[in-house]
Amino acid sequence: MKKKIVSFVVVLFTCCASWAQLNTDRVMAIAQNALYFEDYVLAIQYFNQIISVKPYLPDPYLYRGIAKIQLGDFAGAEIDCSSALALNPFIPGAYYARGFARVKQKELDGAESDLNKYIEYNPVNDELLRLRIWIYDLQKKYDLALKDIDELMKKNKDSDLLMDKGQILMEKKDTIGAMAYFQDAIKADSTKANGWSALATLKLMQHDNAGALHDFDKAITLKSKYAGDYINRGLLNYWNKNYRGAFADYDKAIELDDKSTVAHLNRGMLRTEVGDLNNAILDFNKVLTAEPENYEALYQRALLTTEVGDFHQATQDFNKIITRYPNFSPAYWGRAKIKQLQHDAKGAYLDQMAAQEIEKRKPKNGTKKEEEPNTKAQMVKSTKSNENKASIFNDVLARGGNPSDEAPQKGGLRGAIQNVNIEISNEPNFVLSYYSKENELKRLGYYFSVIDDYNKQHKLNAKLKIINDEISLTQEMIQMHFKIVDNLTGEINKKPSADAYFIRGINYALVQDYNNAIQDFSKVIELRSDFTMAYFCRANTLFKLLDYKLNNPDNKNAKSDFKDDKLYRHDFEVIIKDYRKVIDLAPDFSFAKFNLGNLYCQEKDFQAAIDIYTEAIKSQPDFAEAYFNRGLAYLFLNDAKKANADLSKSGELGIYQAYNIIKRLNDN
Repeated sequence: MKKKIVSFVVVLFTCCASWAQLNTDRVMAIAQNALYFEDYVLAIQYFNQIISVKPYLPDPYLYRGIAKIQLGDFAGAEIDCSSALALNPFIPGAYYARGFARVKQKELDGAESDLNKYIEYNPVNDELLRLRIWIYDLQKKYDLALKDIDELMKKNKDSDLLMDKGQILMEKKDTIGAMAYFQDAIKADSTKANGWSALATLKLMQHDNAGALHDFDKAITLKSKYAGDYINRGLLNYWNKNYRGAFADYDKAIELDDKSTVAHLNRGMLRTEVGDLNNAILDFNKVLTAEPENYEALYQRALLTTEVGDFHQATQDFNKIITRYPNFSPAYWGRAKIKQLQHDAKGAYLDQMAAQEIEKRKPKNGTKKEEEPNTKAQMVKSTKSNENKASIFNDVLARGGNPSDEAPQKGGLRGAIQNVNIEISNEPNFVLSYYSKENELKRLGYYFSVIDDYNKQHKLNAKLKIINDEISLTQEMIQMHFKIVDNLTGEINKKPSADAYFIRGINYALVQDYNNAIQDFSKVIELRSDFTMAYFCRANTLFKLLDYKLNNPDNKNAKSDFKDDKLYRHDFEVIIKDYRKVIDLAPDFSFAKFNLGNLYCQEKDFQAAIDIYTEAIKSQPDFAEAYFNRGLAYLFLNDAKKANADLSKSGELGIYQAYNIIKRLNDN
């Protein structure tokens, strides 16, 4: 298999046409190296450079799509692969990559079409058939999946294929056939945990508890990393009254997969049985945080919160259960108990009567007439081994390229940076400053003609820049700016001018003397009513001062939503008025629109923020920060699809934090 993977990589990376200009070749080589060495974010920036110069070349789109897949941005990857295919429909790797991206987005019909197209180009590649089996299985096209498996098994009956066939037969409810293939898989390779796991789960479903326990022991001895094996063995240990073993298994399952609601549910029930009520409630809380409609956990928590005296929470939980399951009598009994404890005799009596009436209507044979929540510990089904075929993609496509001495250095942005959790917050306002931080990814030196024209007049000691990542000044820098302020004050006393006030205002703002800065910017506007940058700087400084007022711990009047607070209403209106004036004077000044969008986000008017961010993007189509903040605004409005698209674009443009948020969206 390794030989096939390597040969495919060679074909994929040598299929692109030769390019005339040496600099483009060089950037492409560096970009491929970055991709090979898992510097996905940096690779995207290099591919962006090539696309901006030669947008007619398909390969940079394909490779950028591959990098996005590695960062979990499947929607963005699909768009890039489609762009590559629009330029050249005869790139097999683009169909392959797009098919994978579509699978991850559950666009299964499109994924099947892409993979079939790829197989046309490479009909003898067994790995492609394995991927198509995966897609057929996800689509529930079991007969087509079995046909591909049988075709592969003519060449090689390896344990993975035997497992695949057994699992698909399980999906078709052919448990006898499934068991035979699971047993054959174990005979072919008894060192793989997944065969023992699948066989154990099937035996558990058939109530062969002793056989299931034996096989789960074998899977776990082989160091199974599947949480379900520990959950199911924990269930068996619980039934066998081996509580210590059950606790150990549930703890291990949660260590492997803290998001497993079944593990937390079962452990919560076990903790309940041994009297550890408070910790049991924590487990049920964990389940309900992930699944608010999990009525099994809701019922268990209602019982326990009743026992610990949290009647308010218990009543809320029972009410929710009764609304969903109006014929579930235990919920009425539970609520009646709370009412009795609260001395509500009439309410308790009515709930008791309702419960008795429901039980009278139940069939005498004990069968459930209607759906009810399951009040017992639960098992989990085996994971499908063909999910592991996703790793084939990584082997074949992700590590393409040829290492060279131009390989980028390792750094904090290497690899799957989407797994590094970030604090989700807006990109901050853009301001005018002399200083900017170095950033190899985010665009630096945003251009605006008004600022450039002013810099060319050489009225400043240094050039003004538009930035949104301000640096902390050193003591020496602060002293320097105070000296500049003193010199400008002397100049203003002799001959006041709008420029002198403006420059002094900039310096006041840098040393965080906001009140004096605002006074100077206001003086500029008084002297020259069309001074665009003065309105912009005054709005920014007022915004900072207002933010300080609102977040000052000593300010007892501060409110997080300040639009309706009379104390700050005037400041709020002045800020909006100033930004609007900037936009009137300079309609293409996207940064004023961006900052205004941030102001609307501060007051939680997310639709207004989206509208103004959209205007900013129209003025500046590569405005990464505007895409990022608009994506977050869409998230607040629960529009995940638009949020994902904007975050993808911002990540492509260099805001790597977007990939962690995209991952969280994909995980939910």
